[in-house]
Amino acid sequence: MTEIRPCHTKNHADLVHEWDRLAEERHRQIASGEDLSFHHVVVPTTWRLLEGADRTVVLDIGSGTGEFTLQLARTSGKVIAVEPSQASMMLARSVCQSVKNVRYVEASLEGAANFLDEEPATAAVAVMTLMTAPDLRGLAKALAALLRTRARFIAMLTHPCFWPRYWGYESEPWFCYEREIFIEAPFVISRRRTQLRTTHIHRPLEQYLNVFAEEGFRLDALAEPMPTPEVQTLYPKRWEFPRFLGLRWEKVV
Repeated sequence: MTEIRPCHTKNHADLVHEWDRLAEERHRQIASGEDLSFHHVVVPTTWRLLEGADRTVVLDIGSGTGEFTLQLARTSGKVIAVEPSQASMMLARSVCQSVKNVRYVEASLEGAANFLDEEPATAAVAVMTLMTAPDLRGLAKALAALLRTRARFIAMLTHPCFWPRYWGYESEPWFCYEREIFIEAPFVISRRRTQLRTTHIHRPLEQYLNVFAEEGFRLDALAEPMPTPEVQTLYPKRWEFPRFLGLRWEKVV
């Protein structure tokens, strides 16, 4: 499967370049409703996991083109949108122009942690971000420094167990579930295939859980969402297993 292949370890700058090129198309997919999973699976699950969280100050990690940032801003005291892609951030400012409680930080979370001077955040979300973060440990350390004790952190990501099966590379000779692997592929959603290539990082589930546990986070919820029967009919191919994973941690140290 040559269109999906392992690649060298990439840094923040490499990945930012990819997302700068994708930003306009990504915004169009979400704004038009074409990205079914974003609207019908990822966002509803995020809100479910956010129930009961203190949204006085919310970190939106990898806020992208701002569509979920806008929803957060309408229901939160303040949102700090952290996004390293300049092209994505420019679109987010336009998307969120109707709200005045968003601070925009054009940086990785690790970079943002060096100069954010607000009081510790009361909650954080990372919607489809963790599997594109090249340094998971660095992100977890930065997040621990930015959150107050008892704050909730909600992450939505591609399911480490089932995403390789969904895209058909779990049987490739280069794939090994237990290893961290940088994988390059065309950016595709169910209703749209693009020629723009992006990189995601496969990590086993235990790596996510262990890294955050070691940085002072306690997992208190896990979700493996599936579309409702009505939404299933909108997809070109019926879901056979979860494609995404929702995790909720509480900072306890």
